[in-house]
Amino acid sequence: MIRPKKIKKLYTAHRRSQREKILEVAEALFIEKGIEPVTMADIAGSSRLTRATIYKYFPNRTKIAFEIYKTIISGWHERNKVEVWNCPGNGFQKVEKFLTSFCNYMLQSPKEIRFVAEFNYRYAKEWPSSQVLVTLQQSLGEDRNLMLKCIRQGISDGSLRQDLDAKLILAVLFNLNTSLLNRLGQMGGKLQDEFGINPDQIMNEIYRMFIDGIKGDSVSREKKVKARPRAVSSQKLKSSKI
Repeated sequence: MIRPKKIKKLYTAHRRSQREKILEVAEALFIEKGIEPVTMADIAGSSRLTRATIYKYFPNRTKIAFEIYKTIISGWHERNKVEVWNCPGNGFQKVEKFLTSFCNYMLQSPKEIRFVAEFNYRYAKEWPSSQVLVTLQQSLGEDRNLMLKCIRQGISDGSLRQDLDAKLILAVLFNLNTSLLNRLGQMGGKLQDEFGINPDQIMNEIYRMFIDGIKGDSVSREKKVKARPRAVSSQKLKSSKI
């Protein structure tokens, strides 16, 4: 005889599995068709579940889209914990790592960024900002606070330009990421058709130009010293003449 606790665990696992399946199927449909054209009936049919079952988990399509969005940006936070915040370095190095990490993510996750670009379009067009702002604060609030500390650290230690406004640069960093994600998510391979250049090269160059533009004097001097050719000793000059 199966005990009540075990039955409850099996039921919970089943519900979790169904919920994840709905989100996975819906994300694929949103990426393929866009969020607006997809209906709850489409999601039910593709997931091989009844519409009644879908409604047990989600009241509407918008709620499903928000749940997918929350999962994706929570993944950004987890990646930052590993690739950015736990790494040593000065303020500039943390900012550089934050930007290059996001750039690499975009180039390696075309399906996710297509969904986020579509989500951002719907949000800007018709969804109330309060819904998205709460989600962003819950998932990325800590990242923004940590990045603000890194920027202030960089200005203080000279690795970032002294004339920078920390709060302004924080807003610029996150808007840079969002703008490039939207561009790449909406255009994809069409960027190559437009410019004849691989999108990877375009994105990497944009980030490199921005990163070089905010570095401080201490970083610039350090790179100049490393790049300076070594002086040849007089003894070696004599040897070469012989």
